[in-house]
Amino acid sequence: DICRSIIDEKQKDGKDIYLFGGGILVDNFIKSDMIDEYIIGIVPTILGTGKPLFLGNNPTIKFNLDSYTLDSGIMVLHYSKRANGKTI
Repeated sequence: DICRSIIDEKQKDGKDIYLFGGGILVDNFIKSDMIDEYIIGIVPTILGTGKPLFLGNNPTIKFNLDSYTLDSGIMVLHYSKRANGKTI
């Protein structure tokens, strides 16, 4: 159980944990409501058959856009979760 392992590691060390990847990697963490912040990069390239950002059957998660950067056409968006419409 990867989610349990990550929770145990975070409690042991008290450090932040970063995931870097697409929908397959983060799917279990989304469904377990373990992600506090999403950093999403948009690269203006059409891949044809790229990796999905999110898989299906996920819960609805409301976000607050905290910041963004744009450089050479690449956009990086920083989101945090909201609880009842308020920033956590």
